[in-house]
Amino acid sequence: MPAYGYLEYINTSQGRDGLLFAQNAMEFASLGFILEQKRISEQKGRGAASINLYSMAIELAFKSLALRAGATVSDCKEASHNISEMISLIQKHKIKIPEHLDRKLNNDESFKNRLFGTRYPVFDPDEVITCHKNYPEMIMEILEIPCPISLKFTGGSAMAELKQLVADLKKVA
Repeated sequence: MPAYGYLEYINTSQGRDGLLFAQNAMEFASLGFILEQKRISEQKGRGAASINLYSMAIELAFKSLALRAGATVSDCKEASHNISEMISLIQKHKIKIPEHLDRKLNNDESFKNRLFGTRYPVFDPDEVITCHKNYPEMIMEILEIPCPISLKFTGGSAMAELKQLVADLKKVA
């Protein structure tokens, strides 16, 4: 998990909230990754539950970045579940979102379909849910974006830490 070992370095409540959100994003991403692997090994394909977990991880990762960049908790609450507003909030604090993440994730309608439309069974043939093959990578990339309070990862990278977390969770299960 993003290190608590340097908690004294984070001297603002926003930074600490940002760290907590980053840890929650890692947990949701790891659970989505495990569920996705399980469903693929059972040849059921990518399930709605794993997409929902990834969507929550994406939102938490962006909120973590916004808080660590200097946004307030009320700013994040105001942005709600609108990824476009979260990205704008982050960019307002002079943090650069990689273009491919902005392009793939900056669609509020698609995001809300993934987040809310998959939480409960909805049998609407017109519903469009955009799926990407690399959700874990995108989530980890968001967590690694440089900002005033950048995260440190025990494994050297967010992806290495995610893989370790997945391995640890599989041992427990």
